[in-house]
Amino acid sequence: MSDKSRRAAMKNNKGRMLSGAAVLAIGSVAAKVLGALYRVPLTNILGAEGMGMYQLVFPVFALFMVLATAGIPTALSRMVAEKRAEGKPARKYLVSAIIVLATLGTVLAILTFALSGEIARWQGNAETASGFMIIAPTIILVSLIAGFRGWFQGEMYMLPTALSNIIEQVVKLAVGIGLSAAFISRGVTAAVNGALLGIAISEACALSYLFVTYLVRGRKLKAERLHVSRDDARTMFRVAFPIAIVAVLMPLSNFLDSIILVNVLKGAGVAQDVATAQYGLLSGPVNSLVNMPVVIIMSLAVVVVPSVSVSRVQRDIDGVMLKSRLSIKLSYLIGVPCAFFFMVFAPRLLPVIYPALTAAQLSVSVNLLRIVAANVVLLSAMQIYVSLLQALDKTKYAVLSLFIAIITKIVLSVVLVRYIGILGGAVASFAMAAVAFIGVNIAYFKICGLRLEKNVGLNLLSGVIMALAGLGISSAVRNDILATVLGFAVCATVYVWLAFLFGIVGKEEIEFLPMRRMLRAIHRVVRFWEYSDET
Repeated sequence: MSDKSRRAAMKNNKGRMLSGAAVLAIGSVAAKVLGALYRVPLTNILGAEGMGMYQLVFPVFALFMVLATAGIPTALSRMVAEKRAEGKPARKYLVSAIIVLATLGTVLAILTFALSGEIARWQGNAETASGFMIIAPTIILVSLIAGFRGWFQGEMYMLPTALSNIIEQVVKLAVGIGLSAAFISRGVTAAVNGALLGIAISEACALSYLFVTYLVRGRKLKAERLHVSRDDARTMFRVAFPIAIVAVLMPLSNFLDSIILVNVLKGAGVAQDVATAQYGLLSGPVNSLVNMPVVIIMSLAVVVVPSVSVSRVQRDIDGVMLKSRLSIKLSYLIGVPCAFFFMVFAPRLLPVIYPALTAAQLSVSVNLLRIVAANVVLLSAMQIYVSLLQALDKTKYAVLSLFIAIITKIVLSVVLVRYIGILGGAVASFAMAAVAFIGVNIAYFKICGLRLEKNVGLNLLSGVIMALAGLGISSAVRNDILATVLGFAVCATVYVWLAFLFGIVGKEEIEFLPMRRMLRAIHRVVRFWEYSDET
């Protein structure tokens, strides 16, 4: 392949990666907005204690969901992308993956149902047992959804993943809120169970859409031999096993939180309902806000794995480095301003979104959000590095980093929560994200020699200047809603301006970003000297 053809292929692959990321990002934004809309009325219906019960069930569901998928969807997307790049058939991998996922999902659904009472007692709140019974069948649905998404992502066709995310949230919003509101008269536990039933119905709708989409798209594919050899199966599970370990570590951390935090708070003399409510504040309203930008950036991580895998198979080192730099840079570009915005506007933002919380609960939530706000940057960049390590078949370094981070979090949670209450859980969460970020950063640098210190420093400087502008708005405007909206507009404008002024985003990179026409116009105004020769 000539240099000109190679550059054209690199540009095309880069464009496909970013256009796919843009589709997923738009879908993730829409889904996350709907998810936020869901959390607001749900919190107002259930209250802090009810949200605590809901959040006790959800980490267990998330953990078993990851165990059911066993890293197979990510391995599937990677293998499909590699086989397509080599011109080989790949449909057979979907068939074998669906069979395995359905089997694992069924086994874990039965296990969740059977152990529902025991898990509820381990967590320190026996009333959640019925919630585990309701959510158990959903594990089967989610495992199948993950398989179809892995197939579409390997094909670099991101629209089904984005639309299925939106379908999930729309149905959950309509059905979950409706059922929880209808059942609240029967008590908090019944209302929580109604919300969990809404999740099951939403996953069924998303699976139906993905299956129909696969059937329609499958007609356009050439007939392929569906038999999977032992070597094929061995290759898939060799790829999937380390990915599964990475995938299970974060949900395992959240599951351990659901056991440790409530029980340590109770051991420190806090009443069960108060301990459950405080855990609900951290895991519900606070972490939901932090996860909003993280989910957007994770949409990029989903696209990175198959895209970088293709470059690895083609031995395109320049392509690997180019995609790595751009994806990591975007994680900082999105994460840094969001983190500073949460730190500055936490006292104004939380009362607007969660008006049902008491003054005491809002005070605790503000402190929690300010502590974990930096996790937006740390978790986002960490997810990108983990995805890059997976794509380069170096997942063992991500496993080691995350394992050390989780041990750090467990130790700090047990020690700090006893002395400073639920704030100790937030500090432990921040420490875990920092340790994991440092670990994968060091590992990736050793493998690829990727350095971004200058860009990171300029990002942080831009964030500090933006935060000062935000503080001015927050101090001058008394109304919470107006302060939040105006502050967001000012902070976004200041940060984009500074990102261009400091050269964090170059003229060439704008061509591969969403809303490039508007960004190109702003770039032309900010860095006018670069365009002087065009007149």
